[in-house]
Amino acid sequence: MTGKKRIFAGMGILLGVLVGVQGTAAYQSAYDKAVNIVTPGNISSEIGEDFPNPPTIVPDKDIDIAKKIWVSNNPSGQNKTGADCYVRVAVGYSNSDIGKAVTMKNTDSENWIYGDDGFYYYKKILREGESTTQLCTGFLIDHARVEKKYWKLLNEFQIQVYQESVEARPFDNYQKAWEYYTGEL
Repeated sequence: MTGKKRIFAGMGILLGVLVGVQGTAAYQSAYDKAVNIVTPGNISSEIGEDFPNPPTIVPDKDIDIAKKIWVSNNPSGQNKTGADCYVRVAVGYSNSDIGKAVTMKNTDSENWIYGDDGFYYYKKILREGESTTQLCTGFLIDHARVEKKYWKLLNEFQIQVYQESVEARPFDNYQKAWEYYTGEL
């Protein structure tokens, strides 16, 4: 290659690089403003419990505990908005040995279903501002199924309620929604 050809080739490469850099800079600095009209869904579900005074604990008698449980879907956030959702509830006990003697009273099996994973699933969509039906009306501790060594712990025994919720859209039933979000069910 002769000297002139090298100069022209170098100038061509330099010109190509400059045009490429300026084009990229122009592309990256060009923008328009847009207002985001989409707002995120907001689920603010919470457990509701009606738990009157605890009963007197007598170790050699069955213990009847009145405790109504439901879940509410309340609007929240800056705009006080919410989203329809599906909910599930798990019930646990502070002492698993005493928990083996506990049964739920008057479980609403029409609207709630017990899953293999230990959760009670509410079958209907819980709409914003609404509450589920009561999961149950209370618990019964069968004294005959509580070992005597645990009777002294009955006064400290607690029933623990835990709930989770997921957005209902775009699912047409609770099973599809929970399967999607948990990979289970």
